[in-house]
Amino acid sequence: MNIFKSAARQIYEEARRDKRLIEGRSREELKRTALRQDGVVQTQLGSVAADSEPMNRSAPHTRNSVDYPFGEPEEALARQAVDVLGAERVICLDTIVGDGADGVTVRFLLPETYAQVAYGLKLLFDRPEARVVDDPTYTIIFFTDEHFEANKSKKLKDKDVMVRLFMGDRRGDQVKICRNTVYLGEGKKGVFQFEDWRVKAIDKTGIFLHAGARRDELWIYDENTERPELQEVVTAVSGLTATGKTTTLCRKFAKLPRERSEMMGDDGGAIGFDGSYAAFEIGGLYVKTEGLDESQPEILRAAESRDAFLENVAVTKYPYLPDFKDLGKTGNARAVVTRDNLEIASKSLRAKRLHDIVILTRNPLVNVISRLTAEQATMLFIYGESIESSGGNPEEAGKFKREFFLDPFVAGDRLEHAMIFHDIVRRNRIPCYLANTGTIGPLGEKVTLRQSLATYNDLVRRQLRFSVETDCLGHYYPIQCDRANLDLMRAHTLFKDRNLLRKRVADFLRGRRQYLEAFEAQYGGIPEPIRESLPYREAGNALIERLNGQ
Repeated sequence: MNIFKSAARQIYEEARRDKRLIEGRSREELKRTALRQDGVVQTQLGSVAADSEPMNRSAPHTRNSVDYPFGEPEEALARQAVDVLGAERVICLDTIVGDGADGVTVRFLLPETYAQVAYGLKLLFDRPEARVVDDPTYTIIFFTDEHFEANKSKKLKDKDVMVRLFMGDRRGDQVKICRNTVYLGEGKKGVFQFEDWRVKAIDKTGIFLHAGARRDELWIYDENTERPELQEVVTAVSGLTATGKTTTLCRKFAKLPRERSEMMGDDGGAIGFDGSYAAFEIGGLYVKTEGLDESQPEILRAAESRDAFLENVAVTKYPYLPDFKDLGKTGNARAVVTRDNLEIASKSLRAKRLHDIVILTRNPLVNVISRLTAEQATMLFIYGESIESSGGNPEEAGKFKREFFLDPFVAGDRLEHAMIFHDIVRRNRIPCYLANTGTIGPLGEKVTLRQSLATYNDLVRRQLRFSVETDCLGHYYPIQCDRANLDLMRAHTLFKDRNLLRKRVADFLRGRRQYLEAFEAQYGGIPEPIRESLPYREAGNALIERLNGQ
């Protein structure tokens, strides 16, 4: 018996019977309700601003029913949700997921006192008009108890928070219950994780990646016609929070007549077995505002619009104005911005075919961009090499981190997950690349936004050329470009001290080897052509040997 689903039905039906249910509200009606709540303000720009508790996802307190057996604690959580919300006026927000074409919907149930969360989720997932559905695919429940206030003075790991996701084996089973967190990201990532599971394990139509996508129509030289032709290029960009996905996806590359650039989605999307792509948020984007300024004009304009919802953003008093440079509250300040206010946002969330996949990392040993084989891309996703962010664990923000498939929300057999990705990339011959958005070389020089954007522009215009031999990490490095600075693109050439390079690489590969041994012990052996596509032993550094010889 699905006790989570039973609890969700009971909460909804009892609130409706007792006339405590607030449902079928439009975006503007939810905004007015939100502004009546304590701690919620309307800025001079017309946007809604509020703080959450906690100010990030409660990753240490989260479990799903596939990877962890549910028992009495989960049953008690479901009963408590029914009891607490049985004494509250309950907002019921129904929205579609994606563009609605897959027939997936989500219901959010939460106390009226947290109406600002419902408003932000309405901006993110739906169109302005009201919506009520009969039987939602997913349900996400928020409630707080007597420990909520005391949590505010504690570190994340010490907070009394419980987040559980029942995954199920058919559509409609999926329910997430969040106790003592009113962070909007829990609602968003609940939908993300359920989509991740549905696409792979229930509908079995492909794989869901932690990847946004952009579509560019550009004049690209065609070797067959021997002249420039207007061609469509759809690029998926995958990376953990705070590695530059949104920035990469929300910049225009179109410069010439008839060219156009558009952002399809900035966070996650389903990649079908046919190589197609579909994003999952029709309403807006949930963007980090740390460092948001005129260098990101499209996002800044949207964040300063009247329709934005600002979460944990510093706001000046009298007049109330957002200050995105003030990180005194948190480095994980957020804004929900609508696609209507993003000039670069596409009308469609779908593409018939992906032409490129770019994996983002932050590692000074990695080139600004490298070409990968399908096997190498699969292994890099398995290794999941990146950094922690304030959105996941603020106490560890900025430190090296391994996250399988750069996706904290994967459930089930990880090796099976990786093999599905490999099959899709091989079957559809999708080129894959690794991009470094952090620092590069022994001195940790910053990879500038200008350099990154010039590199991606060269990539989509097919003006990058790569080596036929690999570097010290097994990647094919750039040897020709147009807009980017080639001298600063290759990490190994910046290490003049080859012994230092050898030591850094050896330390890095030692960590890889330890991770690989643990992974295969838990999930089984990775097929040899995939496992051996990238070095994980120090002896594999042929390039360093060549450089030392020179």
